[in-house]
Amino acid sequence: MSPTDAVYVAFIGLSGLAMGSLAVLMIGHVMSEHWLAPVRAEVEAASLTMPLLLLLGLPLAFGLGEIFPWVGGRAGLPPLRASFLSPGFFLLRSAVYLSVCAALAVWLIRTPHVRRASAVGLALLTPMMSFAAYDWVLSREPHWWSSLFGFAFGLSQALAALALAILVTLLRPEPASPARMRSLERALLTMALLTLWTWFAHFIIVWLANLPDGAAWYMRRADAGSLALLKGAYLLMLAAVLVLVPSGVSRAGMIAGSALALLYHGTHTLWILQPEKDPSWADLAIILGAAAVWFAVFWGVMRLRPTYAEEAAADP
Repeated sequence: MSPTDAVYVAFIGLSGLAMGSLAVLMIGHVMSEHWLAPVRAEVEAASLTMPLLLLLGLPLAFGLGEIFPWVGGRAGLPPLRASFLSPGFFLLRSAVYLSVCAALAVWLIRTPHVRRASAVGLALLTPMMSFAAYDWVLSREPHWWSSLFGFAFGLSQALAALALAILVTLLRPEPASPARMRSLERALLTMALLTLWTWFAHFIIVWLANLPDGAAWYMRRADAGSLALLKGAYLLMLAAVLVLVPSGVSRAGMIAGSALALLYHGTHTLWILQPEKDPSWADLAIILGAAAVWFAVFWGVMRLRPTYAEEAAADP
């Protein structure tokens, strides 16, 4: 793994937490303010880190050729797809994704009409997350396009964002209403099961269609090391589901279930990204350093935001 690959892995992981948090925030506003209250401060803070992702993406703009095989016309793509994946158009789309998400996050914390804003925002965010997943992840193997991949990848990001928000919530001193936490527990379990089903459906569709490029995408992830990574990911998710299935799990159970769901997302994302070489200590330092900066900004923003403690502690 090169330093550029390390920055790329950090960018995909952290942008997923930020964009997934924005999705959770909007879904929470559309569904019910009472449901969202215990994690509202956390998801607001995570979504407001989007400008930091613009800065993290700048080094990648100068190293696209190390990440994507279509740079410089090396992939032999059809003319229309080659035009779509031209570096200039790719960077423009990426800047639009990040800028619009940052603007939506600011809009949601300032507008008094959060439910209406969230409905509009979801209509914009859903296709953007799908196209971002294709551009930033799937286009590393550009001969195959999957319409379900973007939804599955975005759903995984929302799962990781909700798991992170619940973890941070349980570490805060202000207690949330047990009834509200049970709602979040059910939401996390539902999202975990939906994520599992969506990725399974993605595999079944590729298998039934028997398309060479789709099969090749999976075959490149079927060596012994990759399969061990995939098995580890799904064992983590299975453990998370087993912890969360009993209704009204304890605080420790919620922490364990959320942590396992986060670990699943990280492991599964690594299986998808498939770094060409094992990371060196320097690469790990880059990834951990980027994550530390992101969490420092996240924590700082969260301290400046309202805690919504009274609403979270009140029974629904």
